[in-house]
Amino acid sequence: MFDYCISAVRYDSTGTHIEAVRVHRDNDTTIGPPMTCDRAFVADLISNGKATFQTIIPGRQNPWQNGAHIHVIDDVYLTTDPNVRKKDNLGNLPKF
Repeated sequence: MFDYCISAVRYDSTGTHIEAVRVHRDNDTTIGPPMTCDRAFVADLISNGKATFQTIIPGRQNPWQNGAHIHVIDDVYLTTDPNVRKKDNLGNLPKF
């Protein structure tokens, strides 16, 4: 189980860097309502070991389906792919 889930992202004007994410509390058997958080705040929580995050996508039989574990690169970039590429990459999450 993760502490929080991210269901959508908002990119900057160039479309390359995440500015904000739509976050939901993971209540084990349910997912909480959405709240908008700055990318920097989420990256700080992950980097400092204060919270864990995963992606979620709309499910077919359940409201949400679990996605991938989210990592941070260089204390800045949010990614589901823990490689060394210095860029945001949360897969194909919807934009808001």
